[in-house]
Amino acid sequence: MIFKSLELQDFGIYAGRQRLDLEAKRNRPVILVGGTNGAGKTTLLEAFTLCLHGRRALGPRISQDVYEAHIRSRFHVAPNEEAVEECAITLAFDHVQSGRSSDYVVSRRWRRTSSGSVKEALSLTLDGAEIDDLSDASRQDFLDSLLPPGLAGFFLFDGEQIQALADDENGEYLADAVKRLLGLDLIDQLQVDLRRYAGGATTKEDAELEKSLDEAEREAVEAKEQVALAKETRAMLQTEQDQLDARLARARDRLAREGGTLAAERGKLEKEARKAEGEATVAAEQLRALIAGLLPFAIAQRLADGVAERLEAEQVAEEDEVIARRIKAVAADLKSELQTKSGKPVTSTVRKLLAVDSGSRGRRLHEVSAAERAVMLEQLGVVRDGVRADASKLGKRLRRAQEKSEQTDRRLKEVPDSDALAPLVEDLQEVEHQRGELSSERERLDEELRQAEHELAAAERKLRRAQEESEQASKGVESAEVAHRTVRLLSAYRERTELRRLEKIELEAARYFNRLSRKGELLSKITIDRDRFRVRVIRWDQTELPKERLSAGEKQLLAIAILWALAQASQRPLPVVVDTPLARLDQEHRRRLLTEYLPNVSHQVVVLSTDTEVDVEAAKELESVTARRIFLAHDLGSAATAVEEGYFSSSEEAITGAR
Repeated sequence: MIFKSLELQDFGIYAGRQRLDLEAKRNRPVILVGGTNGAGKTTLLEAFTLCLHGRRALGPRISQDVYEAHIRSRFHVAPNEEAVEECAITLAFDHVQSGRSSDYVVSRRWRRTSSGSVKEALSLTLDGAEIDDLSDASRQDFLDSLLPPGLAGFFLFDGEQIQALADDENGEYLADAVKRLLGLDLIDQLQVDLRRYAGGATTKEDAELEKSLDEAEREAVEAKEQVALAKETRAMLQTEQDQLDARLARARDRLAREGGTLAAERGKLEKEARKAEGEATVAAEQLRALIAGLLPFAIAQRLADGVAERLEAEQVAEEDEVIARRIKAVAADLKSELQTKSGKPVTSTVRKLLAVDSGSRGRRLHEVSAAERAVMLEQLGVVRDGVRADASKLGKRLRRAQEKSEQTDRRLKEVPDSDALAPLVEDLQEVEHQRGELSSERERLDEELRQAEHELAAAERKLRRAQEESEQASKGVESAEVAHRTVRLLSAYRERTELRRLEKIELEAARYFNRLSRKGELLSKITIDRDRFRVRVIRWDQTELPKERLSAGEKQLLAIAILWALAQASQRPLPVVVDTPLARLDQEHRRRLLTEYLPNVSHQVVVLSTDTEVDVEAAKELESVTARRIFLAHDLGSAATAVEEGYFSSSEEAITGAR
């Protein structure tokens, strides 16, 4: 089977006639269908199953009343208007039978009657000619033979189903999938039918049980619809929130471009300006003090060194003069007491011995005291050791402070007038206010969703109890034994069928997982427990890898690998339609899914995604295997979605084309 086109008329969020061309090309199996959250991707997925299966798309035991209520909720409603009177889905596809390819068009149309019920019309054409010699039931049986409702979940599924299988710790979801694949759900249904048949004419108590069972089924379906409606409404709010976030970013950007950021920092800039000015003043005062003091000597270092040498020489000369005066004072006494052997004068001999010679020493040029000379020598030592370095540091400090002051003054001059910024500030505040209100509404909807999910869980518990009571009631009927014997025979058949098919599913699932995993050949095999349908992951060394040891992304890939294996085990060459398959995967796992799964899982793959999942780079990577790009353009004002060419919005498509 190959889908050629899907047309929706006033169905769900789609207004008027909206047609999607889905024909794939040779070696290009991928059809990219993109749009924001709430734009109608999930509605498209539902349209495929509703068009093909009608009431059976909602489940095997859905009553006509519940089905009509569901369809009434799908009639398009424009803002402030009544719902349309008629809606329709038309699916065109090719199907090869006995080696011959034929063109089929199936159309399912619903019309509201004056009594409030919904009238359905199913039409089927073959190669342009309507097949009018078959009843609606026969047409439906033919469609079910192409894609059995029980197998639809292997080929038409969304991220929620992938997540459900990934989180399936007790095996319930996988057990249900295998039952549908092997037709075991029909055996289960046969058990129910045999049980009811075995009772013969129903008693009053049986009728009450039947009524309770029907009521529980109806409540469960209604609860599911409430959960789906709440999720869809939340998705639309998310889209509106994303748009407000974009407006908020643009408003902040405009305010920043106009100097809003500087205006908000005016006080900080003024403080920095005062600080820089103070630092410059202090550095300048310290530098002036240095200039008035010792800095000139540091500049003329050779002169300062000469002054120091002169002062030291005069200090020695002064000491010599003191000694000479002392010798002169005691010369007379020395003459009478001392004589030299050579007969030379005593005074000159003493002078020579004490190395005191007024002619051999420098004379004093400056009349300064010893204390003054010591201070001067100390200051000249400071000049030599640190004044120039201190002056350099002070100069740098002064320059930095002046540059900082000038820079801050320039930034202060760039700050716009507050009156000029007022409209931008008001716009920003308005968007922030709307964002706050939307967040409150989102919280309210989240609470409604939690309540709806709680009611759904309660309805499902009630349904299980009703089914158990109905089963218990049938056990007391004598003819039920016949049904039980029949079921035992069917159970034996099921065990043999399960064993043969499950072995193939296990091998294929392991092979597909290794193909998708970035860690390469991680698994030797996957085993599925025959009683509880729990999945066990086996390494190449034959040790078990606990499922909880797998990362969230690896669990997702394992679920996808199992779905891939189930689809292959069905041995039906059918297209695959998958909604938001990448939402919970990291970048590397997304790349593996893009390159290994989407191009290879089927001859035709319709991918329903946002441009955050399959972004510009991912779309470019898929370009060689992509046949068509479709964009779901949703208009918030009209609350309607239109189908356009191009995977992204017009602006993003232009960017992609430019690259």
